[in-house]
Amino acid sequence: MYQHENIVIVGIDGSPESHVALRWACHVAINRRASIRAVAAYSDETLREDAQTLLDEAIETVRDLDVKLSTQTVQGDAVQVLLEQSKVGARIIVGQKGVDTPKAGQLGPVAHAVTSKAFCPVAVVPMDYSNKIPIKHIVVGVDGSDESKYALNLAVRIAGRWGGKVSAINAVNVGMSAGLLPSAQMTQEILEDIRIGLEDTVKEVLRGDETVSVSCYAVEGSASDIMADFSTTVDLVIVGTRGRGGLTGFLFGSTSQQILKETHAPVIVVPPRATTTLHVKDSNVPWDIKDDPSAR
Repeated sequence: MYQHENIVIVGIDGSPESHVALRWACHVAINRRASIRAVAAYSDETLREDAQTLLDEAIETVRDLDVKLSTQTVQGDAVQVLLEQSKVGARIIVGQKGVDTPKAGQLGPVAHAVTSKAFCPVAVVPMDYSNKIPIKHIVVGVDGSDESKYALNLAVRIAGRWGGKVSAINAVNVGMSAGLLPSAQMTQEILEDIRIGLEDTVKEVLRGDETVSVSCYAVEGSASDIMADFSTTVDLVIVGTRGRGGLTGFLFGSTSQQILKETHAPVIVVPPRATTTLHVKDSNVPWDIKDDPSAR
C-alpha cells in the first residue's frame, strides 16, 4: 500500500489545457487545504531547462490564488512520470488534451493512459472549465461494484467539503441488455429494479450519514451519452474504469474514456489501482480530510 500525501499533482506540458487544469487544481487544493506540485517531464537532459520554463510560465497564470505551489522536472516519459507521482499524491490532475492532441473530440494520450493505470484518482479538466467553482453538484456512476462504491464514497466526501449534493446514476440500454425490444412497462419495471438496487448501494456506502444529499436515478440509454448530458449542468463527474458487467455494467474502460472525450465538466476517474491502495469504507483517507480544527 502506498502512502498518499495531501498533495495535488498537476501535469504540465505547456498547452493551454494544462494551464486550465492547473487553475482548477488550485481551487481544489485550497478547498482541501492541500499543496500543489506542478510536474513537467522531459525526454533528454538538454531539455530540462525548457521543462522548467514551461512550469514557470504555468505558475505565473495562478499567482493570484492563495495556494502553496512547488514545481518538479522529471526525466522520463510523461505517462510513467505521472504514474510514479500517483503513488504519493492525493490526486493527479491533467488537461483533457495536450500539445500532441490537435483534433477536437479527442482525448490526449497522457490523460488516456494515466486515468486507467494511476494509483490515485485522476481528474481530467476540459478547456472551458477553469473557473466554474465551487463544486455544488456532483454526478457519479454507480452499478453496485466495489469500484463504483469507491467512486460514490469519493463523491460524497467531496460534496461534503463544498456543501454540495450528489446525483448517483445507473444507466442501461434495456433492449440491448435483454436481447429483445421490451415494452414500455417492461422497461419501467427493469429501471425500477435498478433504482432500488442503486438506493441499497447508496445506503451501504453512506452508513446512516445524511450530511450530504444523494439522489438516485436509473436511466435508460448509453452511459457515456447520459453522463455527457449531465456534465453540461453539474460541476463534477466521477466514474470508475470497470464495473460489474451484465445488465447494469456501467463503468467499463471504453465507457469512461468516452465520457472523458465528451464531457463539459471536470471528470474524476477512479482507476482499479486506486481502489486497491485504500479500502472503500476507510473514512480517514488522506485526500479527503474532514473539516475539523485538527485537520487545518
